[in-house]
Amino acid sequence: MEYIQSEYNDTLRRLQEVQFALIELQFYLDLNPDDQRAVQQYNYLSDELQCLKQEYEQQCGPLLQFGFSASPPNRWVWTSTPWPWEIEY
Repeated sequence: MEYIQSEYNDTLRRLQEVQFALIELQFYLDLNPDDQRAVQQYNYLSDELQCLKQEYEQQCGPLLQFGFSASPPNRWVWTSTPWPWEIEY
């Protein structure tokens, strides 16, 4: 699977940013469950995360192993992208 390093880095970075924001919002909502604006923001970011995951996996391959992300047909691409410690931001 071919990928462009800058697109890979940009998409992965945005994924990490959205995941971080969702974790922070989850902590906030645990203490403020009636904050409708925060709930809306959480739902919006959750939808964005799903789209980003799909975009990333189409461009670069699976994000997760153990059956959470499918590999393209007839090809194992798990090792074709850089490992997390090989990424330069």
